[in-house]
Amino acid sequence: MDSIRSAKNHNQLVEEIRKRAVTLNKKNWKTEFKLVKAHAGIHGNEIADRLAKEATQNNYVTCSRIPKSAINRTPGKKT
Repeated sequence: MDSIRSAKNHNQLVEEIRKRAVTLNKKNWKTEFKLVKAHAGIHGNEIADRLAKEATQNNYVTCSRIPKSAINRTPGKKT
């Protein structure tokens, strides 16, 4: 989170995140970045953690599509 906020950080990944956020904002998307405690039982976070670990342990990167229904939504919000 600090890396994204820092104007001094020009890491390739940070720049890509900023670029995508700007693109989404231009399309009237509302984006929020929130710190999520690791292993807090949040389904989407658990999947992301597993995929990140797999990517670091293999010489190739895999990508799995996750159904929208599997994404944890904010309680009380209707989508």
